[in-house]
Amino acid sequence: MKTNYLKKYIISSYVLVWVLIICVAGVASLVFHAPPVIMWIIRNLIAWSPTYLLLIGWKYFRPDETRVAFVKRCFSGKVKLIPMICSFALTFGISVLSLFIFSMIMGKSMISYINWGTTALPLSIFLSFTSGPTGEELGWRGFMREEFNKKYGFLKSSVCQGLVWCFWHTLLWVVDSEFTDWRAIPYVISNIVVITCMTVLMNIFLEQHNNLIYSVLLHFGFNIIYVFLDADIGFFVILTVLYLIITPTAGLIRNRMVNNSLKNNDCKQKGEVDKLWK
Repeated sequence: MKTNYLKKYIISSYVLVWVLIICVAGVASLVFHAPPVIMWIIRNLIAWSPTYLLLIGWKYFRPDETRVAFVKRCFSGKVKLIPMICSFALTFGISVLSLFIFSMIMGKSMISYINWGTTALPLSIFLSFTSGPTGEELGWRGFMREEFNKKYGFLKSSVCQGLVWCFWHTLLWVVDSEFTDWRAIPYVISNIVVITCMTVLMNIFLEQHNNLIYSVLLHFGFNIIYVFLDADIGFFVILTVLYLIITPTAGLIRNRMVNNSLKNNDCKQKGEVDKLWK
């Protein structure tokens, strides 16, 4: 019977992150009362757990390939400036637009919902970038995307990846969220929808460019605003609606591009066949 390496990886990644959150972050916070910056560093180390797991346990998840060959393939696509800017701007722009709409509804300025905190801005940006954006992508959009793509088409594969990634955060919704009353319900729904939609958007870029730098920048564009955001649940409702509008639109554009590419290839192949008969 063929081993299900994807299932082994998903289960292991869930167990590992829950153990780290409870035994490392929990102890640091509740027992040692670690300051915010130290807790941030600990959360970053935990965010890298999908990558630790993949590279350390490589022979259990991809025994027919070397680590080096896998990593090279994940970053094999040519890096282009405009797509790089667009990948960051897409998720960052959706968040900014959501905040703008929310502030207009509430009759306040956007800046009133930004809390710069006590950590220096350059350090905040650095810690945000070295958290999930750089720590998770090799596992999720590298290994997991390839494995799901072997089983399903683009949309189903993307949705499955998004749901796995989404529920990997489940324990964080409980221990690291300010929404502990009725607002927890729309907050969780927002996370499920937005993270799944983000996965679709990431995979559109990766399908075109095959380089994880694009999903890293998409992830960073999404995360960076939440370092400073201090908004109520209404913001997340608006964010969810925007992702439900923008993601299907991007999917339709992607489908049209794929169909056009297939037609062009068919025409090219037909032309080559015609030449052989002339």
